[in-house]
Amino acid sequence: MIAVFGTSITPYLFFWQASEEVEEGKLSRLGLDGPAIHRRIRLMRTDVAAGMILANVVFYFIVLTSAQVLFRHGITNIESAEQAALALKPLAGQYAFLLFACGIIGTGLLAIPVLAGSGAYALAELMEWKEGLEHKFYQAKAFYLVIALSVIVGLALNFLRINPITALYYSAYLNGIIALPLLVVIMVVGNDAKIMGKETNPKWVSCFGWLSVVFMSLAVLASLFFLLPLK
Repeated sequence: MIAVFGTSITPYLFFWQASEEVEEGKLSRLGLDGPAIHRRIRLMRTDVAAGMILANVVFYFIVLTSAQVLFRHGITNIESAEQAALALKPLAGQYAFLLFACGIIGTGLLAIPVLAGSGAYALAELMEWKEGLEHKFYQAKAFYLVIALSVIVGLALNFLRINPITALYYSAYLNGIIALPLLVVIMVVGNDAKIMGKETNPKWVSCFGWLSVVFMSLAVLASLFFLLPLK
C-alpha cells in the first residue's frame, strides 16, 4: 500500500509541478493583477485534475492487465525485465518483446526528464542556485549539471547488477514514506489564509487531503511494526 501511495502521491511531482507552473507563469508574461491570478489558478486546477484522472485510468488498466495476464497464469513473482516481457506472451504472443520494449521506452521518455528535472529543482532551491529550463546552460550550470548527473547515475545502474524490479518497488516504498511529511506541509500551507489569501483549500480538498495523511501514517506505522524484529 505504501508503494502504491508512493507512485500516486509522489514527492518529485510536488517539486516538478510547482516549478513548471512558476516557469510557465514567467513565460506567459501574465500580470499580477487579481483576474490574471485567478484565471491562472483555474488553469492549474484543470491541468492537475486532468492529469490525475488520466493517471488513475492508466493505473487501473495496469492492475487489470497484471491480474488477467500475470496472476491468472500463475505468474506472481517477476525479478527482471526479461521475465516481465515473457509474462506478456499470453497476451501478445510472439510480439511480447516488441510490446514490452515500446512500453518501457515510452515510459523512460516520459519519466527520465521529470525525475531528473524534479531532483535538480529541489536541490537548486535548497542550495539557492539559479534554476529553470527557460535558462541557457551558462546561466544555470549547477542546475543542468544535476540533471546530467542524474541521468548518468541512472544509466550506470544498468551495469551494477541491481535488480530493476526490486529497485522500482523500494523506490516507490521510499517515495510513499517521504511523501508523508511533504503532504502535511502542503496541507498546512494550503489552508493558511495568510499565505494563500482567497485561494485556500476548499473544505472537500482539506477533508480528503487530511484523510490521505491519516491513511498513509497508519500504513507507514503498520509497515514499521511488521518490519521491526519482534522480541
